[in-house]
Amino acid sequence: MDAIRTPGNRMLLGEILLERGLITKEHLEQALRVQVGGMRRLGSILVRMKVLSGESLTEALSAQLKLDIVKIEDEYRDNAKTLLPRYLCRKYSVLPLALESNNVVRLAMADPLDGVAISDVENYTGRVVQPALARLHEIDRAISSHTVFSRQDLFNPRVYRSAAGAAIGAALCLLAVIGLLVYREVRVQRYGTETPAGNSVIYQNHDLRIEVAKDGSVYFSGRGAYANGYYGVRFENTAQLTSFVKGAVRQFSAEQIQWLNWAFREKLKATATLVAAKNP
Repeated sequence: MDAIRTPGNRMLLGEILLERGLITKEHLEQALRVQVGGMRRLGSILVRMKVLSGESLTEALSAQLKLDIVKIEDEYRDNAKTLLPRYLCRKYSVLPLALESNNVVRLAMADPLDGVAISDVENYTGRVVQPALARLHEIDRAISSHTVFSRQDLFNPRVYRSAAGAAIGAALCLLAVIGLLVYREVRVQRYGTETPAGNSVIYQNHDLRIEVAKDGSVYFSGRGAYANGYYGVRFENTAQLTSFVKGAVRQFSAEQIQWLNWAFREKLKATATLVAAKNP
């Protein structure tokens, strides 16, 4: 395949990547189809497709543009520290390196051909950008230490989106917690509480208490809604308890009967079912 060159006799990035065996022809054709109709850079698309590493892209751009890869720590000057806010540096993967004469700012870029980034930086700073090629991971690492955090880093679309996402997440968590608490409250009102206590388990609801021991004995206590006093009776087994309750069914309210039926069926595995209570 003949090398494709730009009007300035510069090889295209895709051609360089193919010659170096960094991508396949199929990768390139797919990336070019994705690129059609947009302003995204080919290299960025290939990196996002995960078929090309950022390091390989930097090396290819260096060959294409005949630019040396600068080391940020060697090039950086303090007079560039306040030129750009952090969010803009992170948005375009750029970092001001130095303020030169004649209103020129030397700008470390992961992609010096990113015209959108250059235009936005020039509009923001009011200065002319002189691109310098740098490795992406070095730019990302240097942004925090070589830029000043300002109010603009708080009030920008990226932060708004992050804050909105965090707020939505917190609201969803709160709704989940409220839903769980409501569910537990409704369940407690309907089924009461179940509490392990040493060698027994205690079930309580509607002023009634059933304590089941491991030996099968049952202690029944509490007050029926229509009873004159309190119960406090121990039975050798659940069958005796169900027989007792059936004999005194009219002393319990409908809610108490409903709960006792549930406790007998689900917890005590008793076969007897009580009839609905009636006001004596």
